[in-house]
Amino acid sequence: MSKGFTLIEILVVLLIVTILAGVTVARLPAFSRNADFETETRRLQLLFSMAHQESILDSTEFGFRLTDDGYKFLKFDDGSQSWTDAESPFQKRSLPDELRLVIEADSNGFSFFGENLPPVLILSSGENTPFRLILQSRLQKTSRTLMSEGYGEFAWDKQ
Repeated sequence: MSKGFTLIEILVVLLIVTILAGVTVARLPAFSRNADFETETRRLQLLFSMAHQESILDSTEFGFRLTDDGYKFLKFDDGSQSWTDAESPFQKRSLPDELRLVIEADSNGFSFFGENLPPVLILSSGENTPFRLILQSRLQKTSRTLMSEGYGEFAWDKQ
């Protein structure tokens, strides 16, 4: 009696492996979209924390504003008394098409010089505008909210 596999058995195994590989490759875009959402959640929290620390250390004011396709941080220029785009790592960023940001900010109580005041302020005193920044994924139908009560603690909600 001969030991080994027949040609039919080998072909069946190859067929099963091919089907499994096809299913895995078909799901890769979903993994990529989920990775975009998770990457953006980490990036936003890190950028807000860095802006908070830098504003205290350098005695400068930061602002945060949404753009047509993403968001940007602004820096207050004392010389010109105006808001200018912040430099790296706070430069303007575009979001993937499936992600969307919404700001709910309470700017009452902040009087600050300069025109075109950003909705979220991060001040050198350690204070910031109380806000909720909602990151939504249109494809996954999920969202997360970055919140601050006004004193530099930037944390995602516990959903």
